Amino acid sequence: MAGGSQFISVLSAHVFAPQIRKTSVHFISRELAALGHQVRFISVGFSWLRALRNCPRYAAITRAQKNRFAPIAPRLEAGAYIAPVHAFSNRNPLLDRIGSLLFPLYAGRLPAFARNAILQSDVVMLESGTPLAFFDAVRALRPQARTLYLCRDHLQSVGASPHLQGIERRIIGAFDSVCVPSRRLAEQLPPGGRVSVIPQAVEPSAFRAARQSPYPPGTLNAISVGDMLLDRPVLADLARSAPEVTFHVFGTRWDRPAPANLKVHGEIGFEELAGFIRHADFGIAAYAASDNESYLAESSLKLLQYAHCGLPVILPDSIPVARGNEVTYPRSGRFEGRALVDRCIAMKRSGTLRFDIADWRDNAIDTLATLGLTSHPALLADEDEAAYLADDAAQPQRQAV
Repeated sequence: MAGGSQFISVLSAHVFAPQIRKTSVHFISRELAALGHQVRFISVGFSWLRALRNCPRYAAITRAQKNRFAPIAPRLEAGAYIAPVHAFSNRNPLLDRIGSLLFPLYAGRLPAFARNAILQSDVVMLESGTPLAFFDAVRALRPQARTLYLCRDHLQSVGASPHLQGIERRIIGAFDSVCVPSRRLAEQLPPGGRVSVIPQAVEPSAFRAARQSPYPPGTLNAISVGDMLLDRPVLADLARSAPEVTFHVFGTRWDRPAPANLKVHGEIGFEELAGFIRHADFGIAAYAASDNESYLAESSLKLLQYAHCGLPVILPDSIPVARGNEVTYPRSGRFEGRALVDRCIAMKRSGTLRFDIADWRDNAIDTLATLGLTSHPALLADEDEAAYLADDAAQPQRQAV
């Protein structure tokens, strides 16, 4: 498009909805639009099967986004591909085989709204997981588009089917760019990709705006965000060890008995979640992580968000992060939860935790730069305005008479 503006389609397993917490693909998409590019966000992996599982993402999809685009922000639209039946991954081997058989059929029948967006695209970004199944369809529809793999996680770690893992191995070398948030994750990818490490970022404005604490005055509060590899028994044990602390759990379900001081909130929007993070006394990242997930030390958004807000964080020693706010427990073996909580409270009260973390605009700029795209209309307009103001300031000023 003229003036450096690109038409960008983003295929993701996430949805754009105010009541759903944001992931990196949401922040990147918003920043690309803010930079002056036309962005269309296409959610994939949804059908009535999701409704049977009470999926919060499916429930959040508005009528306006079902198989059509709805405006989200200037130059940003989002829509969801809702099929009669969708392909899926499942940890049950039999169900996974059934889901895998559906991938070619599901990915080969894009609805008109998504197909038309891809036909106009200069760039198509595919996130990890189900979106990879659409690579061949994207290439067939728009062979001249540049393709970028937004690889966020190790597919085996997040339960992606062997079928999707096979697709990743087959196509990774065909992407024009592969962007990962972690050097460790890059080392785990199949060979052949043009891989760039673009570190994760934070959205500082949401935390600045969250001035009012959502917690009752004088209370102690811990926060856990997200459900990836969540070790629920560890979280429950921590809550039992410190009954005077309320443990707030977001972005997951709880399918077991919970201590009275463990409060499960489910999904809420990021702007609301930011207040819970900012005003917490400490964070929890109870990952049931093996050495294969060591990349989370660099890629975990919640670890960055906790650090940005100056929170101590309880996490397993299998996540080799070393910012200075970590309170670790042995991944294999017993630990004393009370001691971990006491260390966090003392660390928080010291007021010494400060960290410098990049923002999402830099991340979006660096991501497009891996495709050789370095011109952004919004930045050019800002530069033109700055040059005009500087030139105006340099002109001799007439005196009022």
